[in-house]
Amino acid sequence: ATEVYKIIKPEKLAFISYPYEWSFSQIKDAALLTLDIQLLALGKNLSLKDASAYNIQFRKGRPILIDTLSFERLKENQPWVAYRQFCQHFLAPLALMAKTDVSLNQLFCTNIDGVPLSLASRLLPLRAKCSFTLFVHLYLHAKSQLKNAGKGIHKKTFEGTFSKNAFIALIDNLKTAIDKLRLRPEHTEWIDYYDENNNYEKKGLVLKENIIEKFMQKVQAIMMTWDLGANTGRFSRIAAKYSKMVCAWDMDPACVEANYLQIKKNNEKSILPLLLNLATPSPAIGWNNTERMSLRDRGPAD
Repeated sequence: ATEVYKIIKPEKLAFISYPYEWSFSQIKDAALLTLDIQLLALGKNLSLKDASAYNIQFRKGRPILIDTLSFERLKENQPWVAYRQFCQHFLAPLALMAKTDVSLNQLFCTNIDGVPLSLASRLLPLRAKCSFTLFVHLYLHAKSQLKNAGKGIHKKTFEGTFSKNAFIALIDNLKTAIDKLRLRPEHTEWIDYYDENNNYEKKGLVLKENIIEKFMQKVQAIMMTWDLGANTGRFSRIAAKYSKMVCAWDMDPACVEANYLQIKKNNEKSILPLLLNLATPSPAIGWNNTERMSLRDRGPAD
């Protein structure tokens, strides 16, 4: 048809994951990617109308945007329509993980549209208010939401108040806020599983590696492998030599974080570290329990 400019044929991803299964740095990289894409879009007089964490997936070790329908033409002098969503899906969870408790990304399970800013403001320690960016984008933002809840806002209210330069400044400021957030190192139960807990002697580790290697060699055409209880991915990396993709699941957020950082450092492309407690696996949530699939719905692996 003459009306068609381009046809986009999406690549089918091997596995879909969700923010409540990501480590701190995975969420942080997804946030920075979203902001970088918004800046690129502004250069083309476009904007993201959505800033949902669910629009990001991990492919070959790095985050990518999967929702090409999120773009719209830039509306001059209008505020960023996705600002609230970005703060709820990225800034609030990251601030809570960095300054309160790393496990608080699990709030996504009960708040499918991101962490409410009023809740984040109450859960953050008082010292978080000392951060100008967090004070503006979380505390003041939350107060503004509560003050204007239920009130209709006419489009003319903001006409001429939000230039393109102001838009760029907002994105840069949000990037600064995200960049400054650092995860506090914690000594968790499983982070030193191979080194300090004496679960394996050197001979035992080598023997287990050999067993896994021989087992994987016997299985042909492996598309997907799940390593349940992967720790920092020592054995996942053996499986990755024989699988197109390995989901390295672990219940310890410090282990998932360490695994992801190693993947980034070594540019590994076939391992996806994810957070999972097998006693309470990811449920099916959302409208009609079909918006976000359960762990079972996304399996089984080969």
